[in-house]
Amino acid sequence: MPQTKAGNQIKQMSLSLLEKEVINGCLIGDGTLSSSGKYYRLRLEHASRHWEYLEWKYKLLKRICSSGVQYVPSHSSMRVGTVGHPEIAKLRQDWYQPYKQIPQDLNLSDLMIAIWFMDDGTKHRDTVDISIHSFSNRDINRLRKQLALRQIFTTVNHDAKGKRLYVLKESYQRFKKLVKPYMVECMAYKLP
Repeated sequence: MPQTKAGNQIKQMSLSLLEKEVINGCLIGDGTLSSSGKYYRLRLEHASRHWEYLEWKYKLLKRICSSGVQYVPSHSSMRVGTVGHPEIAKLRQDWYQPYKQIPQDLNLSDLMIAIWFMDDGTKHRDTVDISIHSFSNRDINRLRKQLALRQIFTTVNHDAKGKRLYVLKESYQRFKKLVKPYMVECMAYKLP
C-alpha cells in the first residue's frame, strides 16, 4: 500500500490509551511534536547505543508510524516518527502554550514516569534524579505532586545544566518498583 494511503488511513484511527500514554511520557522527556501538513507528529531520536530503547518505543507506537526506526548518520543516532495525526495536533495545543509545558490535566501513569526516567534520568549514588531544566517552577511542582501521590518524594537540585528532580533515598525503592517493569535492558544502567 502506498505510504500516503497508509498515512491517511492511520489519521482516521483514534489513538489508543496506551499510545497516548507513550506520547505523553515522551513529551515529558525527549519527545518533540513537529508540524506534518495540517497536523502534528511525534518525533523521537536517541543515541545509537540506545537503539533497543527506541525500538521498544516504536513497537508501542507502530500502529501510528508509517516507517520504522532509521539511522541518522549526521548525529550517529536513531530516529522514528509517527504520522501527522489530528489527535496529536490536539496534544500539541495541550503541551505548547506557546512553549512546552505540562498540561494541567495530565495524570502521570507508571508507564509515563518510566519513559520520562529512561529519557532524562540518571543514577545518583544510591538513588536517581531526573532532568527538569526545561520546565517552569509551576510544571516542576505539578510533576512533584504527581509523584508524591505515589509516595515518591523529591527535592529540586541544580547542576551545571539546570534543575534536576532528586528522588529522596527513602522513596527510591518505591520509585524503582514502579519503573523497573518497563526498563529496557540498554537503559537499566540508570538504576542503582
